[in-house]
Amino acid sequence: MTFAWRRGGLALEGSSRAGDRSWFRVHPPGVAFDVGRGAAELAGVTDFFLTHGHLDHALGLPYVLSQRGVHANGPARVFCPAEILPEVEAFLSAAARLERVTYHYELHGLVAGERVAVDRDHWVEAFPVDHLVPALGYHLVQRRLRLRSDLAGATGHEIAALRRAGQTVEEESAELRLSYCGDTTAAAFALEPRLLWTPALLIECTFLDPKKHDHAARYKHLHVDDLKPLAASLRNETILLTHLSRRHRAEELRRHVDAELPEIAERVVILVDDP
Repeated sequence: MTFAWRRGGLALEGSSRAGDRSWFRVHPPGVAFDVGRGAAELAGVTDFFLTHGHLDHALGLPYVLSQRGVHANGPARVFCPAEILPEVEAFLSAAARLERVTYHYELHGLVAGERVAVDRDHWVEAFPVDHLVPALGYHLVQRRLRLRSDLAGATGHEIAALRRAGQTVEEESAELRLSYCGDTTAAAFALEPRLLWTPALLIECTFLDPKKHDHAARYKHLHVDDLKPLAASLRNETILLTHLSRRHRAEELRRHVDAELPEIAERVVILVDDP
């Protein structure tokens, strides 16, 4: 089962349950954030960004690369936290030997702050999160060109004349479109303050049970109540909650958000697969 969400020219599809699988494909530009246990829908993706090595997020990587080979989709690029690059490389090598095939890919380790161009108009930027194992979150950023601010009010003839004279009439800006946190605690907001205002915030919300606060802290996952002290500061257009524990259903999370987080409830979208 998969879910889908669209807004403002951005489309997201995926599937997520804590401890089971998490993968997301974002258009444009068509990148994958995590791969779950291997989703056939990801075979057409070229750029894969792993947040961390836990198997509900990373197990399916060799399967997806294998499927790309079956469909002759060409080489892929795989990005992961630099600390786990040797293990990911060994994992893929072992799987390829098991299959007696060759996977066609480039593997790159990233650190927080690094950027990767994924097409002419978009890049992905890694940022720090707080999890039990080495992990990163990822921003999707769009490059935009607009008329230079000092040319506001200029006529078309004036602008054309400047172009003919060899002058640049546009300036570049960067627009943050979506941020994916992978697995993390609420400490991610202090580590990366842009999470407070990224237009689309895709963040885990694993636990609902009041008795699970200590469990969430111990295993470095987000409890829904962790959002309460942040609610007044969240300026996101959309807050996409995912990665819910299998102990709960999506409707339970919806009820809790509506009752306990009224400041953000209208902007919250639940992205959870129910059985």
